[in-house]
Amino acid sequence: MGYTNYWYQYRDFTDIEWVEIVDYFNTLMRIEHYRKLVDLGAVNGREPFERAEYGDAEIYFDGGEGGSCETFVLHKHEPKPRYEGDKTYFNFCKTNQLPYDKIVWKMLMFIKLVALDPTKADFIISNDNGDEIVSLHCPSRYEVAKSSYDIAKSKAINTKHLEKE
Repeated sequence: MGYTNYWYQYRDFTDIEWVEIVDYFNTLMRIEHYRKLVDLGAVNGREPFERAEYGDAEIYFDGGEGGSCETFVLHKHEPKPRYEGDKTYFNFCKTNQLPYDKIVWKMLMFIKLVALDPTKADFIISNDNGDEIVSLHCPSRYEVAKSSYDIAKSKAINTKHLEKE
């Protein structure tokens, strides 16, 4: 057992989304403190690499200084099923809360809240701390105005008894 981050990727990333994700990852890797937390030579034949490229089909890294547990792998495209019933949309990275966990969670939060539409449930993130983001409800101006009106109306109704007749 150990501390784990989870994400459910129910669709491929578009080219525009992938560019944003790659740019964010590369921005993190330009910050020396963050760069030391990861080992970019993880799992691939082209190791070691210094940054992700737009043409890459995945972003992957292990923990660097501070240790490593499992490799973080983010796919641009949902992998093809290897067998019947293969849940290829389900992903996880066990980090045991080692320092590189910070980069894993930053990546997942960026994807969910910035690169994608956070009101949709096509990319769900969670971790063993109990944090889970399925979708966020962003109220329209009408809903905000109606809510403000309902609050004011409620206060007016509930304070009626305070008026002297």
